[in-house]
Order: sequence, then structure tokens, then C-alpha cells
Amino acid sequence: MELYFLSVGYGEAIVLLDGGHCLVIDGGPGSDDPAYDQPGTIRLADFLHQKGVQQIDCMICTHLHNDHLSGLVESAEQFPVGAFWINCWPRTSAERAITAALPERPDDLSLRLFTTGLQHFEKLRQVLAARGIPVQERAATDGYEPLWPGCEIRLFGMDAQQIEQRRAEYEAFCHMDDPAAQRTAMRAFDKVENTCSLACSLQCGDWRAMLTGDLCSGWDERSAAPDFPSAQILKLTHHGQRDGMPQSLVDACDPQVFLMCADQARTFTSACDEVQARAAQYLTDHDRPVQVYTTGLLAQNFGLQDGKAPCALCCFAEDPARCTPYYAKEAPSHGTL
Repeated sequence: MELYFLSVGYGEAIVLLDGGHCLVIDGGPGSDDPAYDQPGTIRLADFLHQKGVQQIDCMICTHLHNDHLSGLVESAEQFPVGAFWINCWPRTSAERAITAALPERPDDLSLRLFTTGLQHFEKLRQVLAARGIPVQERAATDGYEPLWPGCEIRLFGMDAQQIEQRRAEYEAFCHMDDPAAQRTAMRAFDKVENTCSLACSLQCGDWRAMLTGDLCSGWDERSAAPDFPSAQILKLTHHGQRDGMPQSLVDACDPQVFLMCADQARTFTSACDEVQARAAQYLTDHDRPVQVYTTGLLAQNFGLQDGKAPCALCCFAEDPARCTPYYAKEAPSHGTL
């Protein structure tokens, strides 16, 4: 069983491989995104091909942001997918809203990123429908459910009522006729999208990993529950930004390894110094080796391999590192959206 965190620039893509089984959680930005110009990055679809994956048992999209959703399109096109899970599945096309946002995209970074995510979401919707891939809108669960024998998952996030409200908000801005009002509603929707992200706990054999998506709120209440799971691996939320390390979550998980999905440039103050220091101090205070990793900064932990920065991190670090770079012998051809 192997757990990989891919270096996809400022974004997130996680792959669990277990024999012939494969779970994908998010896909990073789209295949033509400049994020992949950074050394050591790899597109999700390329990684899956180079690992010999034949099919994806389950593909999870934690939320509708470009840096999590967009890279799933290419993989859904190229691999059989057993099921697609998402935090909220709006039924209305966002094409009108995308058109309304286009004039302001060059001068509004947040709106540009959200609109790019919506463009890929519309493409993903088409791919899933054309390939007959079943879509499941997933709410938080009370316990674990099997993914396949020996591997279970528990979900954290919105409940059914919150999902319904979120879908109504999405479809409301899609139906607006006034472009200015549409853009205002899109900004308001996007502003709280991280609070609606899916998160999950994976339980495989005798270890657990808490994979938080961008869910950066509500952890005080969740982690106070008596059945909240501990985890050897904690992927910090929101790319290790200042709001990405709720102390209640850390204390409840009591991890041995901290992981942040951020790029080499630490865009938007991701993998920030404060969070890295807090994670290192937590491990030191608990007499554990300091294992705090960032996907875009793995060369700092493991050095170069064959002169290249590593692009994926296994679930546990060893000496020598199990972290392995996967590079295509020929540069793949990528179309544009």
C-alpha cells in the first residue's frame, strides 16, 4: 500500500495505491497551468500512467477550486473511474456566470481562479456524463465505510442540509441576468468555499491518514467528539497557510508526520514559516523525529535524485528516502481547455 502526495505546484493531488486498487483525492490545477513549469512537478494523469494504474476505483473532488478540481479532467478522460464523489454537485450550467466574469478576470485574481475552476468543472461534468461515471454527492459520515477490503474511509464536511443550501446558492448566481450582480454573488460563494470542503480519514490496516482538503473551520467541534480518529499522518489544511493548522485538529490526530501541499514559491504564504515551526515543535515536544514535509520543497528534505527534484512523497520517510521522482521519457502533449 502506497500513499502519494504529488507536487502539482500550488494545488493538491493525493493518490492511494493498494494492489490493483486506486483512490484519487483531488487533481491539482489543469494540465496547461503554469504551475507545472516549476521543477519537480508532475500532472496527476502522467503520474498514474507511470505507476501502471489501470483504473481508478474512486475519484474524490473535495471542493470546486481550480487548484483541487481542474487536474481531475484529464485523468477522468484517460482512466476508467468506478465512482466520482464531490462535496456539492450543482445541476445548472455555469456558462453564463463564466461569461459574466471574463471581463474582470485579468484584474481580479480570486475571481479569475474561481472562474478557471468553473470552466474545468463544466468540462469535467461533460466527461463524467459521456463516460457514464456515477456521481455521488457526499456529506459527512458518522463512521468508516469500506473502499475495498482492508481500506476504509470516513468523511468530514457539510451535512445534507448544508449541501442543499450550497447548491441553491450556486444555482442562484448561475441564473442571474445582471453580470455585475452575478460577479458579486460569485465572489461571495467563492469566499467561503474552503469552509465547505470535504475532508477524510483513511484507515488501512493499522495506520490512518487525516487528509483535510481545504476544510479550515469547524475542527474544534469535530475533534471534540469521542470517536474522532487519531492519525499517524496529518495533511494540514489550506496548503499550510496560517489558518491551516487548527490546534484542536493536531491534538486530536496526534500525528507522527505533517504534510503540506504547497508549491516551491509558497504562493499565498502557503507552507508558512509559522506553521512549519509549530509542526516541528509539536513533534519535538512529543519526542518524535521531526517529519514536516511540503510537496514543492521535497528537495530540501531529500536532496536531488539524478539531478532532479522529487515530485511525490510516500506515506513514511526512510533513509534512503522512498520518495521517488517519476519523469516521462518524452514530454507529454497537453491540450488546452
